Amino acid sequence: MFFSTIIPTIGRESLTRAVQSVLSQTFAQAPFEVIVVNDSGRPLPAAPWQQDPRVRLLHTQRRERCFARNAGAAIAQGAYLHFLDDDDYLLPGAAMAWWQLAQAAPTAVWLYGAIQIVNNQGAPIAVIYSRLQGNCFAQVMGGAWVPIQVSLLQRQAFWAVGGYDQQTPPVIEDLDLCRRLAYVGDFASTEATLGCMLRDVDWGTSTPYENGVAYNRQKRDQLLELPRSFTRMRASASDCFWQGRILHTYISGCLFNLRQRRFFTAVSRASHALATLLLALPCVRKKRFWQAVRAEHVPDTLYFALRQLEQAAQAQQA
Repeated sequence: MFFSTIIPTIGRESLTRAVQSVLSQTFAQAPFEVIVVNDSGRPLPAAPWQQDPRVRLLHTQRRERCFARNAGAAIAQGAYLHFLDDDDYLLPGAAMAWWQLAQAAPTAVWLYGAIQIVNNQGAPIAVIYSRLQGNCFAQVMGGAWVPIQVSLLQRQAFWAVGGYDQQTPPVIEDLDLCRRLAYVGDFASTEATLGCMLRDVDWGTSTPYENGVAYNRQKRDQLLELPRSFTRMRASASDCFWQGRILHTYISGCLFNLRQRRFFTAVSRASHALATLLLALPCVRKKRFWQAVRAEHVPDTLYFALRQLEQAAQAQQA
């Protein structure tokens, strides 16, 4: 089986659209399946997709999305795993695009394409494509975004890094998984837009995004402890911008550990920051390097699409 789509759900009305967007893929090269994980704590309304032989339904009784996704992955038969939220959906041709990527890059642990951000009416807001290929550890550690909704993850690699960390609050769980996979393997991508992600000014979610910054720093700092972390980031820094993001990562790590009163770890982060600066000497006179060091967000991320949406909404109100 080529891939297994895992859709954790809390019973939103958009679930049928999400499931059907996968089942309706015109793709005959290999079988695929959909695993819907009902984490709502109540039965799902009857729907025609529940009778499709390619669909399996699990119940996890309000255990949160990391548990639900791991539960679905545990019974998945596909060589690749696809995680789709119940309010997002695939576009026609996504499965074929993944197949072509898998044939071109059979050892890649993460295959993905561009994603379209849409509002409640389905109108496009932005298309985001991160352009990451190969070793991109510095990029994902430095803030690049690879949307899980249009990604296939190699199943063996997913379990090799422990799957979703169920101790991670449901704020940065996708980013944390992306970083851990980038540490062990390479990525491959296509410019084709493979799916849509719903965001609007009145978009509702139970995710506590206001806590994301603290969790992000904590989980990222844990990865800096791993052997080869520094050398793998250095190997993936393709230009001065990403060398600047490595410096940003270590400076942030130093400040985080100082606030946590972990002084020896803070010294380690500072020493790596100094090493990064010395190795990046050809870049220190370039404006782009220092822009990368100072920036809180990097290009081609969801942050800028949402900011544009907010600015448009404010302009309409004015």
